[in-house]
Amino acid sequence: MIVGRLGKCMSEVVQSVNIMLAILLVGVCVTIYWIFKYDDWNPNPIINSNPSSHSEPVDTGSEELGSRTEP
Repeated sequence: MIVGRLGKCMSEVVQSVNIMLAILLVGVCVTIYWIFKYDDWNPNPIINSNPSSHSEPVDTGSEELGSRTEP
């Protein structure tokens, strides 16, 4: 009789631990998703601190450099 009660009690404990782990896993997944999507939802505004730079060409660094020939 005591063994039957102990088995029932242990299965309730295991079931509640599984439920708590499931809740924790869902919470972690939602938090990670929120962290990765935060920039999409709240992008930083691009502020040009130097308004006179519109007339100057911008060097993006994507131009190829010519190869140097050895003398």
